[in-house]
Amino acid sequence: MIYARGGLGDQSFSDAANRGITQAAEEYGISFDDAEPQSNEDFGAFQTQFARSSDPDYDLIICLGFEHVSDLQENAQQYSDQNWSMLDAVVEQPNVENWVYAEEEGAYMAGEAGAKLSSMEFSAGGAETDPSNTTMGFVGGVEAPVVQAFEAGFRAGAKSVDENFEVLSSYVGSFDAPGDVEEAARSMIDSGADVLLHGAGAGGSGLFQACQDRGRFAFGADSRQSETASVFSDVILGSIIKGVDTSVVRSVERVVNGEFEGGQTFELGAGEGGFELLWGVDIGSDIPQEIRDEAEATKQAIADGEIDVPATP
Repeated sequence: MIYARGGLGDQSFSDAANRGITQAAEEYGISFDDAEPQSNEDFGAFQTQFARSSDPDYDLIICLGFEHVSDLQENAQQYSDQNWSMLDAVVEQPNVENWVYAEEEGAYMAGEAGAKLSSMEFSAGGAETDPSNTTMGFVGGVEAPVVQAFEAGFRAGAKSVDENFEVLSSYVGSFDAPGDVEEAARSMIDSGADVLLHGAGAGGSGLFQACQDRGRFAFGADSRQSETASVFSDVILGSIIKGVDTSVVRSVERVVNGEFEGGQTFELGAGEGGFELLWGVDIGSDIPQEIRDEAEATKQAIADGEIDVPATP
């Protein structure tokens, strides 16, 4: 298992994948090794290290995140007998299975719920809305399509409530820069944003800090961050959970059962376990039941094709 840049401890993307591989080890009796890239060079280096290994001889190498793509394009060809699994991006090679998620659909649900709360007087935990403003915010890490999809869905969800909603956005250029994320979030809050979402990996803690300091609300991403970043649970309305852990388990299962089929891309959307919107463990129950019910109805409408969510801002 080769994680995203920064590796474990991000309380988000990589930690979700780790939960998946740990579950797979328990269910199928497999063993696994971890690698945690810290720089661009590490992605290709770890891929090569695992592919060349004969003791152990790895049955599957799982690569997490789009930053693996350019190196894996080459290494999948060079090590053509090796089975690879690419999560959250696509590498079109005959020995690579790809797993991608409809993050924009989960973000749409968060944007819709957030805009409804922002439009009313609502307070819970350590935060409150400002219904005099129709402004929310998104802070991303690297400005890449998979991250822009979060922004696009969040924006579309907000505008489904009120076309006048403005979603401020900023990208800090990294997934492990909480200070930069905090600065960007503070600026948005100063401009009237009262509900914010991040797609910034480990940097997301900076957004939570800004929201907690200024008494505004946040949505987390990739893990249930009201649990994994529990110190901020008094401002976290909910989290968009991509099916990363589930797809890790499924990719291992396919190898164990002799069902691995390279060249395939599994697209997980609203009806295939591609995402969930999990409400915050501390303040989620304070959200009006009507809004939570409407979110479930929206998810079903997306699954039924009644709502087409854009993946680009």
